[in-house]
Amino acid sequence: MSVADDTASTRSRIRVLVVDDSPFMRKAIQRMLEAADDIEVVATAASGEEAIEAIARVQPDVVTLDVVLPGVDGIGVLERIMRSHPLPVLMLSSLTTHDAETTLVALEKGAVDVVAKPVGYTHMDMPLIAEELLAKVRTAAGVNPLMLRPRHERSAGAPVRDAPAPPTAAGPVEALVVGASTGGPPALSMLVSSLPADFPAPVLLVQHMPVGFTATFAERLDKYAALRVTEAADGDIFAPGRIFVARSGKHIQFARRGDRIVLKLGLTPAGLTHMPSIDVAMGSAADAFGNRAIGVLLTGMGDDGARGLLRMRESGAYTIAESEASAVIWGMPRVAAELGAASHVAALQDIPGLIARRARANR
Repeated sequence: MSVADDTASTRSRIRVLVVDDSPFMRKAIQRMLEAADDIEVVATAASGEEAIEAIARVQPDVVTLDVVLPGVDGIGVLERIMRSHPLPVLMLSSLTTHDAETTLVALEKGAVDVVAKPVGYTHMDMPLIAEELLAKVRTAAGVNPLMLRPRHERSAGAPVRDAPAPPTAAGPVEALVVGASTGGPPALSMLVSSLPADFPAPVLLVQHMPVGFTATFAERLDKYAALRVTEAADGDIFAPGRIFVARSGKHIQFARRGDRIVLKLGLTPAGLTHMPSIDVAMGSAADAFGNRAIGVLLTGMGDDGARGLLRMRESGAYTIAESEASAVIWGMPRVAAELGAASHVAALQDIPGLIARRARANR
């Protein structure tokens, strides 16, 4: 390889700054990342202050950021990044209630995603997170930095518009099912806060998230919502006045019990990349509710949910895919749009209006 070719190859790699106060974790993360040909670790930092200095010095493409740091903590570092020079940040968090809460705050403040560190992490655990870490670093590198600031801090783009009217509905809405992945938590927070206390249908939120985080996520959403938000449990009655967050590590489907619809959690179908799978939840919603449902697919990498949304539309449901204008990652909703799964493709700020108009129809 020539010097020119080597330089071009180096420039094409994803440049990562690793921030963690544990020397063992810094070295472990660096080794995992540098095992990939397309990633290089350009610097490491052991504190918030070192991280802030390193960002200015090496200008990384992606930062992996520990939640707990001496001095300026992970949230403080993230706030400075988003205020001065937004760039993709992956939070590394242990599976504790406190760290989960802090990580969810970070996601609301602009972090792209989270990678869970097993409690009592040792070298034996490396394969458990290496694949996930590499995939999420690659995804983060493709994020538009302008989409990372919290929504209320972004420069005004297109004005909020009156949403177009949904198609004529066949009956009252009995279910709203929303799926999201990368960039989803702040989008779901906005969407949940827009739903009024008299919203006529129960709501299911399916967010890709590490095992152990969805209960805390539901608790945070409950603070913003007029409706009661809880993590879904097997056998929960799916009734109006409630918002259910699908539990990480389990698929979620709908089942009829007498004259009621209940939520069923399980491990089948097996072999899918995500659990819960948005495709599984939306496919089940298509069977259970037909044209009396609304399906919404928000930001996220890959294609989970696209075929489930298509099944909902084919069953007569009203379906919405988030547009490229507002999605942090226009992956899942893009595939849905290409499949013809969406009745409307709309920016996030327009989606509450679309939901409200369909919900008011034929009440």
